[in-house]
Amino acid sequence: MSLTRRPTPRTPVGRRVAARGLRDLFSGVSRATLPREVVAGITLLAIAIPEQLATSRLAGVPAFLAMIAFIAGTLAFVALGSNPIMSVGADSTIAPLFAVALGHLAATGSPAYLELVATAAVLTGILVGVVGLLRLGWMADLLSRPIITGFMGGIGLIIMVHQLPDALGVPGGGASLFGRLHVIATQLSQVHAWPLALAVGTIIVMVVGERVNPRLPWALAAVVGAIVLTAALSLSHHGVAELGTVVAGTPVWRLRWLTLSQWGSVVTIALTLAVVVISQSAMTSRVSSDEIGAGEDLSRDFVGVGASNVLAGLLGSFPVDASPPRTMVVALAGGRTRMVGLVAGLGMLILTPFASYAHLIPLPVLAGVLFFVAGRLIKVRQLGAIARAGRGELAVAIASALGVLLLGVELGLAVAVGLAIVLRTWRSARPRMIELGRREGTTSWEPLGREGVAAVAGVVVALFDETLYFANAGVFRIELHRLLAAHPESHHVVLDAVAMSEIDYTALVTLADVVRDLTAEGTSLVIARANDAVRHQLSAAGGPLAALTLYESVDAAALAWSAT
Repeated sequence: MSLTRRPTPRTPVGRRVAARGLRDLFSGVSRATLPREVVAGITLLAIAIPEQLATSRLAGVPAFLAMIAFIAGTLAFVALGSNPIMSVGADSTIAPLFAVALGHLAATGSPAYLELVATAAVLTGILVGVVGLLRLGWMADLLSRPIITGFMGGIGLIIMVHQLPDALGVPGGGASLFGRLHVIATQLSQVHAWPLALAVGTIIVMVVGERVNPRLPWALAAVVGAIVLTAALSLSHHGVAELGTVVAGTPVWRLRWLTLSQWGSVVTIALTLAVVVISQSAMTSRVSSDEIGAGEDLSRDFVGVGASNVLAGLLGSFPVDASPPRTMVVALAGGRTRMVGLVAGLGMLILTPFASYAHLIPLPVLAGVLFFVAGRLIKVRQLGAIARAGRGELAVAIASALGVLLLGVELGLAVAVGLAIVLRTWRSARPRMIELGRREGTTSWEPLGREGVAAVAGVVVALFDETLYFANAGVFRIELHRLLAAHPESHHVVLDAVAMSEIDYTALVTLADVVRDLTAEGTSLVIARANDAVRHQLSAAGGPLAALTLYESVDAAALAWSAT
């Protein structure tokens, strides 16, 4: 008998998880796996504590609210989400979005501001939850990778600029991104060495630590080390600011009816947050599900993340999101079940009475944590891969980043999406007419110019590499006539329609005109490899299109002409 251990079978991606709600809370947990799941949960908690506190600085809210956000986000997703290891809580990607947008309506940290962010969390949760309930998970695919890459990179730069004052030990200031940079530039003579050293040291610890063992809570180690160092050397007298008073309280109801102008701003930012949350949650769920071989149900995950936001808002906290870094740490730590989130969420709840001790945390070390997180958002290698794919794709990524930096998050995202749509429309409106030839000794037809591929005398085979519709119908007619002009001896055309998913009315009229043109010139036209939808459209169009001969393959169409 073989002693070789069989690999764990992987659940096919896309298969729905059968269990629902709390029934599968302990699914996969056994006496043998329980210690591993508990350790993974404690690992998640250790990583989340400094990250959540640092994110509260980005969000412009009291630090204690970040703990509430993590508890609400984690436990709600454990109960309603599909992915067993996805971590939901305060996230540095979305925190600057609502902080900048809502900071124009009320001073950050003020009661009015906290009411606005709580309302934004509830609205965001409702929008994301509705997408899940209506099973509209496909909406996450509408944002291309270049848009997401540029968008995230822009947010990463915003995070870094916001953290520069704490890292340099200067007051900072300025309303806009470039205003902040200008103010910081005028304060460079006031930079303190110790805050800068703590921030840089934190980054070094996290970068090196991640390479040594990404499962370990290096951020927490950096925070504890910085607290000890600050106390031992009295660094508070050398420009090192501390987090300050952290009031450990209970959740507060903050929802109230807003003014019309406030509703406009809150609804706008909630729509923006929903788009970002949907995109990031889908990416996190797909990557982590594939990593651990689990089933994937994006719509149910959206319901879970939506409920997390609603609960966070009802408890007086702020919007939450799925976290790719924390989720991957759980996977690396061996977590495979919901027990991980349950341990982390309850662990944070148990630690809330001790939140007041967080006042000892030096702000430069939190800035260092956020610099590290922001650096993960700026994907230089991915930008290089996008550039190799095409200049148009790179232009979309750069436009997305510049839009966020120059126009703000909402307008920046809208500009990037609009540019991507224009680029895609422009490409489909300027397709290629490719002349095909038969590969020697086969029935395969490929683009001319390849070795072993030759044209067949008397017949022109053309492939139009886009679906035929109003924007490119004129180009189709011009290019086909240009191709035939280069072969005056040929009086038979085979149109390979394999790339045409459908033909709209304008294109049908144009195609009928082309058939009449060719007939007047004594040239016949047949169509090969048309799908059922195109066949139906040609038949329903009547006239010369209904009379066209259709073939299952290009070779059959060419042979039929040769036999006449």
